[in-house]
Amino acid sequence: MTGDPIDSTNSQLKVGWACTDLAPPGPAPMRGGVTASGILDPIQAVALAIDSGGKTGVALVACDLLAIPDGRRGRSDLVGAVRERVAELLGSDGPAQIVLSATHTHASLTGDLRGEVFDHVADRVADAVARAWRDRGAGAVSYGLGHAVAGHHRIVSYRDGTARMVGSLQGGTLDDPDATHIQGYEDHAVHLLYVWDDERRLSGVVVNVACTAQVQRGDRLTADYVHELREVLHERLGDIEVLVQISAAGDFGTHVMVETRAEDRMARLMFPDLDDRESLRRAQLAVRVADAVTEVLPWMEAVAEHTPTVRCGSAHVSLPGGFPEPDGTSHDVDIAAVRIGDMAIVSNPFELYVDYGVRIKAQSPAVQTFVVQLAGSGSYLPTDRAVGEGSYGAIERSCVVGPRAGDALVEASVELLRELWREPEATRTG
Repeated sequence: MTGDPIDSTNSQLKVGWACTDLAPPGPAPMRGGVTASGILDPIQAVALAIDSGGKTGVALVACDLLAIPDGRRGRSDLVGAVRERVAELLGSDGPAQIVLSATHTHASLTGDLRGEVFDHVADRVADAVARAWRDRGAGAVSYGLGHAVAGHHRIVSYRDGTARMVGSLQGGTLDDPDATHIQGYEDHAVHLLYVWDDERRLSGVVVNVACTAQVQRGDRLTADYVHELREVLHERLGDIEVLVQISAAGDFGTHVMVETRAEDRMARLMFPDLDDRESLRRAQLAVRVADAVTEVLPWMEAVAEHTPTVRCGSAHVSLPGGFPEPDGTSHDVDIAAVRIGDMAIVSNPFELYVDYGVRIKAQSPAVQTFVVQLAGSGSYLPTDRAVGEGSYGAIERSCVVGPRAGDALVEASVELLRELWREPEATRTG
């Protein structure tokens, strides 16, 4: 593991926001080789710049994309291209760290961008980072924890020791008399970072939730329920920015696994103007997550911090290669972490099974830890339990590494976080 933490000067916090549209002007390639027939709702990149003096600046960017190409699973490297473009736009005074993550909307651009579409997206994201950085001004942040029943564990286990994912691919269902249980834990935490301007007005919020944006299907570009979430929060809180990060949710879906008819009935009662299941589910998820944001908000202004400790670090980690067991090769990934006061954000490139995210949060030195998956090109990272039962997401065609890599990723993530809580050498030696 490499990468030393960069320390803050604990001076006045500066924050800045920017948002941009990612839809290309020409043909838009989607997953499965489909070309988009149009735009259902805007796909965006939302950037938040946080700076506390010195060389601690960080830009968090959430993109309404399937994944973030990083050159490891395809030929395109959006991460590297954005960093190069930002350096050209800002020179040496730009953020020390840029963390890109995807909301995993299934009806957006393909996960391996090429040609003019790649250049368009890279230019737009880099421009958003540069604008957020240039526009940063005095501000404050506060963090809080809410809950929303949003993402659901989507793997059903059976009496014969196998498991199947819900949906058309494997047809897992609890209605089957041989089904015994849902395979794993569900994480309904909603981690929230509220950002305030110099007049104590809310300028935006980071929403971290274990629910990928994959309700919508079809051939029109969409941000999925993230779009409705932005709209609901704009109605309730005004013209704020909303940056959505997806927590560890590789084994989650948006499917309701239990009491599906009751869930459908309640959605139709709540949203009588909507008539299709995808729109109903998107609206339902948006309201549930928005309720968590507004429920926690009344306590947040009083604990807003103007001079929090800000430290950031990154690591290049060699994970055991091979699936399901290590084969003697290595699989290299990059992870990043940010400390803001007593909360932390730590990212990884995988569709990370929730058990690993829970372990990272439990072992983290932070009071509250935002785990961010798909800060890279993806591939599932399943647990021993999942591999043993053989469901989708835990089979060879879905994975590049196995559970031992998951263990190593947890260890590296926790160590990187702990490094951000250690006193700098100069402080320890006086």
